[in-house]
Formats: sequence, structure tokens, C-alpha cells
Amino acid sequence: MESHGESTKRILRQLIAWTPAKEGITLLKFFGGIGTGLETLLQSGMVVRKYLYVDINPIAKQVAASRMMELTVRFPQQFSTTTSKANFTFLPSDIQLIQKKHMELLGPVDLNISSWECQGFLAARFGEGLNDTRFGLFMNMVRLITWAQSIFPTLGYVIKNTPSQLDQREKV
Repeated sequence: MESHGESTKRILRQLIAWTPAKEGITLLKFFGGIGTGLETLLQSGMVVRKYLYVDINPIAKQVAASRMMELTVRFPQQFSTTTSKANFTFLPSDIQLIQKKHMELLGPVDLNISSWECQGFLAARFGEGLNDTRFGLFMNMVRLITWAQSIFPTLGYVIKNTPSQLDQREKV
């Protein structure tokens, strides 16, 4: 396994003019949560032909599976029932267990949306910001995005997290 330092040196950090294919995109979602990233894309008019969901939380998975079925009803031209089946098991649920060989088997991936654990950045949870133990998941996410970029050169990605704009703590 590569070290985190090696991975972060190669992540592509330049702006690109990413345009979704008319026939649809393959979306890879790390920390899938309840599927808000997928819903956002569908609301914006994108067609999602394949959805690859990764999340370790069984409750989030249940909610996401239910929401995916709802999204096939709300957006039948953009997201089909065949798209929504079996996309929870293609990759290991724990991003720490995903290896480059897993990524190479995905087939073309157009877009990655990642929103890592935010509890360490929330004032209500007394998180430690970058010193929070869950921050290691961020570095694993960077490792996976770096690998995905090396395999899928046209990959677009969005990294998001809950802002702590009103947080008054010194170390967040």
C-alpha cells in the first residue's frame, strides 16, 4: 500500500472544464451517506448510467438504498432501476480496504464525489478538526482519488464537507 504522503504528491489539483456525457456518467461516491450527491446531480439534469456507492455505515446504506428507489421514480429518464441495483457491493464498504486493483476493475468512471466524516469539524460534536482521529479517512480518500485519476484521466471530482464558518474553536 502506498503511504499517504506519496499519494498526496500526485493528486491533480488543476481546474478542468468537465462536461458530462449526454448518454450519462458513472458516478463513484466515497462516504456515500444517504445519497445527496446523487440526488443533486439528478436535480441538475445529469443522467447517471452507473452509480458506485461506498459507505461503511449500515444505516446510511439502508436509507440510501431506499432513496435510490425513490430517485428512480422521480427521475426515470436519468436514473433507472437497473442502474440502482448491486451498486453497494462492487467495492469494499470501508474505504481503508479499497486497493488500486479494485479501482482498476470499475470500468470508466466520470465523476467522483467525496464527503468525508465531518464530525471532527462540527462544534456540536467537540471535534478536534485536523487533529481528530477520523481525519485519517480524509487521507485515504485522497489516496483513492489519486489512484482513480491515474486510471481514469478524464475523471472529475468534487470534495465537500460541512463548513465550520461559525465555529469559534481555535484549532478547527
